[in-house]
Amino acid sequence: MITSPLTHSQNLTLLKTFNTDQLINDWKNIFNIDITEELHNYPEVYLFQCNESKLRFFFPFDIAGSDKLYEQLEEFDWYYMPRKWEHDVAVEDLRGCNEVLEVGCGRGDFVQRLCQEEKIKTQGIELNSIAVDYGQRHGVPIYQQDIHDLAAEKPNSFDAICTFQVLEHIPDSIHFLESMIQLLRPHGKLIISVPNYLSFTRYCDKNLLDQPPHHMTQWSLTTFHSLTQLLPIKLEHYSYEPLAEYHVDWYLRTQIARLPKIWALSRIANKAIQVFIKPLLKKSLFLRRLITGHTIYICFSKSC
Repeated sequence: MITSPLTHSQNLTLLKTFNTDQLINDWKNIFNIDITEELHNYPEVYLFQCNESKLRFFFPFDIAGSDKLYEQLEEFDWYYMPRKWEHDVAVEDLRGCNEVLEVGCGRGDFVQRLCQEEKIKTQGIELNSIAVDYGQRHGVPIYQQDIHDLAAEKPNSFDAICTFQVLEHIPDSIHFLESMIQLLRPHGKLIISVPNYLSFTRYCDKNLLDQPPHHMTQWSLTTFHSLTQLLPIKLEHYSYEPLAEYHVDWYLRTQIARLPKIWALSRIANKAIQVFIKPLLKKSLFLRRLITGHTIYICFSKSC
């Protein structure tokens, strides 16, 4: 029986079916990573939508990426970015907090920023042992610990909890969210950033990092609004990331792919985009702010 990871409802819609052999080949060709073991010999992977929450999720649930997968992805210099747009937004929300936890902190760059630049007592937890070792060697207070174990040990311990680009990796979404809320003090802040599946990225057929075994769920603002009916939290505010400069090429490729498949038109459009539009977008923050980028940022508060 397949049920929603948020509502446990069977009111679902099957959106797409993925052939696992094709996924394996695509990962080998693009990342030179073999995900065969990650997919456990399933012939197909399915993308469903929960019709009550509008969460999109992949099934089977047991194909979420292993430590081995993340150790290989960590070798790419773009995988753990030390500074992200959502970090800058979160700093404003975290001022005035005394104790902060980052869940899925990677190497601990944001934890270090809060401790050193903002003088906020902060710690992080991360399951990737290599990332934890790296952070600890650089004096960052991060630990290899499971969120559910920590919630059982230290309920009501933090003024704010942040998790950036993590929730979409978790098959059991509701349990993960419940544990973070359990760790919060009354009226504490829960800060989340995830890829916004309604951004330009939805036009990319080979967006492998938004598919299993890397991502297991896909989120939108509608889904985050639904959480307030399921959990003791209130949505305080949200923001959409403007198009990042390093995503300009990706954005333009998706727009070109949407053009009518007419050879002469495609050739002219490609030329115009490369010569005029691409340099302009890379140079102009004003223009990029007019385009919805990759990430959505949400700030909740615990109700009690």
